[in-house]
Amino acid sequence: MDARVNSCPSLTERDIALLYRIEACLPITADVSRSDVMLCCLTDRNHVLSSQSGGRVPPADARILVARHAAPRSLSSIYVDDLTGRAYTLAAQPTVHRALMEDRRGKVAQKKVPPGRTSSGAPVIQQVFPVRNAANRVIGAMLIETNMIEYERQRRRDRPFRQAVGWLQSMAVQGEIEAAEAAGRFGSLDGIFLVDEQSCISYMSGIAMNLFRSVGKGAETRGGPISDLETEDEQLVSQAVQANCCVKSRTESEDGRVWVRTAIPLRAPRGSLHEMSRRMREQLQARRLRSLVERTPRIDGVLVLLHDATVAVQSERELNVKSAMIQEVHHRVKNNLQTIAAILRIQSRRSESVEERQHLTDAVNRIFSMSVIHEFLSQDEHRPINIRDVCLRIVGQAREVAVNPGRRVEFEMEGPNIRLPASQATASALVVNELLMNAIEHGLKDREDGKIWVALEDLGDKVRIEVADNGHGLPSGFGPVSRGEGGGSLGLQIVHTLVTDDLKGELLIEPKGKGARIDGSWGPPPAGEVPTNGKVAVVARSGTRAVITFPKRSISVESVVAQAQQQRRPPRIQGPAGPRAYVKEPQTAEDSQWSGHA
Repeated sequence: MDARVNSCPSLTERDIALLYRIEACLPITADVSRSDVMLCCLTDRNHVLSSQSGGRVPPADARILVARHAAPRSLSSIYVDDLTGRAYTLAAQPTVHRALMEDRRGKVAQKKVPPGRTSSGAPVIQQVFPVRNAANRVIGAMLIETNMIEYERQRRRDRPFRQAVGWLQSMAVQGEIEAAEAAGRFGSLDGIFLVDEQSCISYMSGIAMNLFRSVGKGAETRGGPISDLETEDEQLVSQAVQANCCVKSRTESEDGRVWVRTAIPLRAPRGSLHEMSRRMREQLQARRLRSLVERTPRIDGVLVLLHDATVAVQSERELNVKSAMIQEVHHRVKNNLQTIAAILRIQSRRSESVEERQHLTDAVNRIFSMSVIHEFLSQDEHRPINIRDVCLRIVGQAREVAVNPGRRVEFEMEGPNIRLPASQATASALVVNELLMNAIEHGLKDREDGKIWVALEDLGDKVRIEVADNGHGLPSGFGPVSRGEGGGSLGLQIVHTLVTDDLKGELLIEPKGKGARIDGSWGPPPAGEVPTNGKVAVVARSGTRAVITFPKRSISVESVVAQAQQQRRPPRIQGPAGPRAYVKEPQTAEDSQWSGHA
């Protein structure tokens, strides 16, 4: 509901509480009525003036506020946008204005709504019900707008159903649909049937008939008792009558059929013909039990909504099974990667070559960084991965694996939680691992102590990751990796490939605390420096910082990319009998032959 209703000076706390009860009744009323339902009130109500005829005249600046707009789910709304919070002039809504001022129900009126307010520009039928508080004062109005075509369809429905819809609307305007939130919503593919006060079926829609036919019930159930249907229907109707509120149940049969039923007890409006005839029957049949009858909740019918959720439940269960299997695969991949890393670590300890041990240690760190991603995916493969948690794990592994005993290297992590899809999280983890290893091995080389920073920054549609150290700085003649002109370690080559190809981002490596930019652009040298072979020779002793910036990729884009890669995967071809399986490889200009793999 619009927040301006709470601050309206003309409404008391009880009036606002009544409006909130009515608001809870609007969604189910809109679905069953197949109409747009709006709760309206008049702003600046305290300034309403009295006319000479005894009526009330609002000020010229008064507006009709749409406190809540409920669009139906049983058909398309006649409005493009939600009208909640929109204010209209009194001339734009004359029917609502008359109901608010004259304290009587507005007559059914037909008007052509401008195309700018509706999706089709079709004429609509308006019905306005004044909202009265306990003091019988009008505090608002419930506006029901129905498309002309749908209004004619409703008029051709059976009389019991049209009467039940009117009862439901009358209860909604008084906020008397108890536990309306539990009723849920009513869709276009849901069935509906009506049970009268004698527990007989007075109306059943075509969809409901088809649902009961699918389970072997009789084709003609109208006029029969509720016991002719399933036991769950009779029990649900009985519970709704006894509790005098909406009751919802979900049942699953042995054959896997899942039905969701919702029972809404109905009461005829006070003073209606049905209500007066019912009272007369009660007086004639139970004159001696009049006090008991008056204490019994007055229920004139029960509207039952029927939803077949079999396909949705089966799809959800299949998705849960597949998700559990995928999580188990990620868990096993993580275990296998850790086993491989353990084997390489054992091999590194047995190696006598310092260079070989260093290469094996780098491989172990890279494997560990990938296993961290699979560990997070094994917990929930649908949820985006928090890259901050991943960086913390990688920092912890680097402290344990790469830092030799006796060295005092301090690590500091800062930045907010940033969630990324699996592919970007994997590439980011590898990049952070390589930059950390480079800072430990080269930036803090031959130093007993040092400090390394890892900073994350969320730029909205981009992510910025910075890894910095207070080590020796960049060496003389350091060149960009993208040029491929000698130098350039394997780690930095991996970083450059991941940043530019996988993350579609930018890489910047520069001295920490200096303004010289050292990246793929290579602008003019700063003052005081002499270019060597087109490169900037910078000798910095204040440390190095590496910054990567890349755009965020949404989860939907991630799934589209994965599906496209799946479609481009070469198909497996059934080969001749024998132990060899033939796979059709992608054809190139040099090789367009079939290749067999043992």
